[in-house]
Order: sequence, then C-alpha cells, then structure tokens
Amino acid sequence: MILSTRTSRAWISLLPVLVVLVVILVFVFQNPKNVKVSLFTLSGTLPLSVALLGAVILGALMALALGSVRIFQLRRQVHRKTARSEGDSRRSR
Repeated sequence: MILSTRTSRAWISLLPVLVVLVVILVFVFQNPKNVKVSLFTLSGTLPLSVALLGAVILGALMALALGSVRIFQLRRQVHRKTARSEGDSRRSR
C-alpha cells in the first residue's frame, strides 16, 4: 500500500492544469490568422486564437461576477431569516 503525501497530491492535481495548458497552446498555434476585432469605438487586429481566448476569459469573469452577486444575495437572505427566527424564539421564552 502506497501512502499519499502532500507532494504526491500536489503533482496529481497539477496534471489537469498541464493538460489544459497543452490544449490551449495547440489551439493558439493552430489559429494564427489575424482577424479584425471591434468593440464599441475600439478596433484592431489580433490573432484569432487570442481574440477567442479573450472572449472566453471575459465571459468567465462575467459569470463569476454574476454568480458572486447571487451568492451574496442568498447569504444575506439566510442571515435575515436566521436573525428573525432567533428573535422569535427569544420572544416566546
């Protein structure tokens, strides 16, 4: 039986990151063609892979921001309900 150590777990958790990095690098090297990108009043040319990766990153950041706001709302709701129930239990004593 082989014991698991922190170092071995760190290397194992690093493996998926390396796989994703290799996939991204293959994607970048296969899509070097320049494309015109326009956003509001800004425009310029970028490699297709950079433009698509930028769009994915912006989309992920927007999803993270919206998810964080929703989690904050739900936590506040739970906090209010907990405070109300504690107040009701104190009154009934």
